[in-house]
Amino acid sequence: MIIVHGKVFIDGQFHETDLRITGKKISEIGPRLQDEEKIDVQGALIFPGFIDTHIHGAEQVNCGESVAAMRKICAKLPQYGVTSFTPTPIADDIETSQKAVEVIREAKGSFGSDILGIFLYTGYKNRSIAYYAPPTLPTPEHTRALAGQDLSLILSVLIAPELDGGLEWIDWAVKQGMLPVIGFSEGSPDMIHQAVARGARLTDHFPNGFPAIDHHFSQGVVQCLLEDDLAMQVNCDCIHVAPEFLRMMIRCKGLDHLVAVSDSSCLLGCPDGEYRMGDKQVFLKDGAVRDINGKLVTGAHSFDENMRTLLKKGFTLEEIGALCTENAAKALNLLDRGKIEVGRRADLVVMDEGLHVRKTMIEGEWCYQND
Repeated sequence: MIIVHGKVFIDGQFHETDLRITGKKISEIGPRLQDEEKIDVQGALIFPGFIDTHIHGAEQVNCGESVAAMRKICAKLPQYGVTSFTPTPIADDIETSQKAVEVIREAKGSFGSDILGIFLYTGYKNRSIAYYAPPTLPTPEHTRALAGQDLSLILSVLIAPELDGGLEWIDWAVKQGMLPVIGFSEGSPDMIHQAVARGARLTDHFPNGFPAIDHHFSQGVVQCLLEDDLAMQVNCDCIHVAPEFLRMMIRCKGLDHLVAVSDSSCLLGCPDGEYRMGDKQVFLKDGAVRDINGKLVTGAHSFDENMRTLLKKGFTLEEIGALCTENAAKALNLLDRGKIEVGRRADLVVMDEGLHVRKTMIEGEWCYQND
């Protein structure tokens, strides 16, 4: 199969070129390719399949709630262009976490978006405001218990490195092949620097969950912006992070260090209204989920909807492409997907100039079409 007449996003730029798909992989990239099976996309944009590294749920179900829920999420995400994701279950207690890990493990390989691994959203948080529960101290024994003694599917784990034992835990996690993700942290600049030096390479959706920036003090939250080896998840719905702040982050970090995430919840796809999320009463309006006091709780926009929001806010297609495609693969050190390159998985998203998904391909097969 060849895909012709597309504007193909590679290395931060669009190229008018053709793609050959052989089996599950991209086998050739170049102009005027020939094949009996030809897909003419008529000038549409072609991106590598989106990788969502922070997603709690969709369609009224939560990640890890049940095998059926996970299969529902996997089947739905290609509609938004997401071809791989790291389900992000709330892992506040051992019993709930173990169930979620077991459920996600059983659902891996389901039709639709590929489960890369789990982003374990632990209680290893350190916020001194009343809204948040007291921290759970990170230990290898506790993390193993959260995962049901099997770490093989745990890709990344949330950590505030200043907690007692936090830096030693980062050393251990890196040796296990897990990615420590800095978040909900009030650590000092030195503490953040040490965490990065030991292998923390990504922040949780920045700057949400971190203290507000105060220019009177040296803060770890600012140190995150200064660390060259630290990439940042960012919710690009322009509600969690104002577009001007996002532009500041791009100037500080460089476009290649920001990783767009949906942070979507079980309310993705639901109409505005009042809902329950766990023990909380929340209100969904215009894609924002807030508690009864107006505090922003989570996201409810799809990955592609956030891209369209960025476009409306004046970001270029090239900027949006970088934020939403290749950067995630770099942050997770994925070499088999996340970029249009010969030998990588044929995970592709075909979009119009307004960034609406027309087709989604996963491993060489169209799994969603809307044209």
